[in-house]
Amino acid sequence: MTAAGSGTRGRRLDIEGLVKHFGATPAIDSVTLSVPPGALVTLLGPSGCGKTTLLRMIAGFVVPEAGDVRVDGRSIVRLPPERRSTAMLFQSYGLFPHMDVTGNVGFGLRMRGVPQAERERRIGDALRMTRIAELAARFPAQLSGGQQQRVALARAIVTEPDILLLDEPFGALDQALREHMQVELRKLQQSLATTALVVTHDQHEALMLSDLIA
Repeated sequence: MTAAGSGTRGRRLDIEGLVKHFGATPAIDSVTLSVPPGALVTLLGPSGCGKTTLLRMIAGFVVPEAGDVRVDGRSIVRLPPERRSTAMLFQSYGLFPHMDVTGNVGFGLRMRGVPQAERERRIGDALRMTRIAELAARFPAQLSGGQQQRVALARAIVTEPDILLLDEPFGALDQALREHMQVELRKLQQSLATTALVVTHDQHEALMLSDLIA
């Protein structure tokens, strides 16, 4: 993994005038937002206000009707998801039940054709950084909620994305574990100097995690 101390900096994310309707309902209405390099910004608001749709447009899973998404000034809005240097952690984690932890974490690298030796090194680094190396051979059904969340996070960071997108990442955890994982995520994001955008409806969580709140 590339750490902040290696000379790599975070990327700047600029969202300009994004628009998306579902039928006659406006989900995103001319949203403009700039995220400084290496910052963690939370999108704070109630359910149904368009936070997740915005994240999915940045990732490329939803196509905007208007507007632009730029990383370090380069437009990515016309690129398919696999060609954007973004990684999204979904609220449900989305782990593959038939794959062990190693297989889940390395899935994105395998899809990108990363050579096996490089893949193994990066998987090992991601497992150590998220402190789940001892779980490498387990399957999702054998993991607690907190452990599954760490696997999903390891899978997100192993591709070394420019932009990390997290959709209500702690929603499935109990209060004590949620607060612990908030601290862990913040430490990890700062150590990697990765630009991150986090969706939440929890004001306390936003205040605890963020450099900036939208």
